[in-house]
Amino acid sequence: MTILKTKIFAIEGSPKHIAGGFALGSFIGMMPIPGFQLFVSLGIASLIGLNKKAACLAVFNTNLFTGAFIFTFNYWLGGTVLGISSEFHFPDTIGLDFIHIVFTSGKNVLYALLAGGCITGLFSAWLSHYLVLLWFRKKTYR
Repeated sequence: MTILKTKIFAIEGSPKHIAGGFALGSFIGMMPIPGFQLFVSLGIASLIGLNKKAACLAVFNTNLFTGAFIFTFNYWLGGTVLGISSEFHFPDTIGLDFIHIVFTSGKNVLYALLAGGCITGLFSAWLSHYLVLLWFRKKTYR
């Protein structure tokens, strides 16, 4: 956590814009588009005026180590919420071919991943926004 705080505090900008960028990146990091999350986060942050560096830093909550767990959970959550059941099984590793696998597996798999990703993404965005603002507030009072 200390390394993350150090990286966040090194970003230039207001705490509000940094927290907003980090929240955006946290949300995009939950979307089932590995390999493209960085570009999507950068583009959206640029369009809506949030801190681009913070948005790009936060995207890395999903990586080669966490991606399989996060996307499996998002698929389960989205499928449960939408009432979708499928015989789809996640690959052992998540890479650029993951998007191809999802799109060729049928729309129910995609819908479940998107729904689950939105739910966990909203929670992740809210939590990360709150924590980043809290860190800046604590840093200011020291």
